[in-house]
Amino acid sequence: MNHFIHTNVEIYRMIADEAYQKMVQLIEAGRRPKPDGSAGWIITYDPDHSSFKQAMISLVFTGIWLEAMLHLLIVRAYGKGQFKDYDRKLYEDKLRLLGCTDEELINSVYRFRKARNALVHEKAHFNDEEIRFAQKEAENAHVILVSVCERFSGQLGQP
Repeated sequence: MNHFIHTNVEIYRMIADEAYQKMVQLIEAGRRPKPDGSAGWIITYDPDHSSFKQAMISLVFTGIWLEAMLHLLIVRAYGKGQFKDYDRKLYEDKLRLLGCTDEELINSVYRFRKARNALVHEKAHFNDEEIRFAQKEAENAHVILVSVCERFSGQLGQP
């Protein structure tokens, strides 16, 4: 018996996607070709950090969406009891439980998880040994969003 389930998962996806698209537009608007025609761009300084803000919104809401989507998929496939066993597990483990064997996607999700944690829970005094750019990580998050939607479309009766 199917019960009505109220979820905001689609709204989270829309917020993540809209923020990503806005970030891309801001990046494009802030660069122009070099006047001498040589390779490269002239990047306009953005004092409001607008593309960074949109990248962060995209990252955060991709995480919220991914967690909600995996919850729905696991409960539908295995029930609430199985989900309780996986509730605090990594995204990668949840994807594997759902039968995902795409190592490229698994690696992208691993990168996303690490980058999201580093950017959202910034610890300025710890040396992470890696500089992360929110806009680049938002690109990876967007690829994950699209890939997971394609991979699991139809399993919830919605994209």
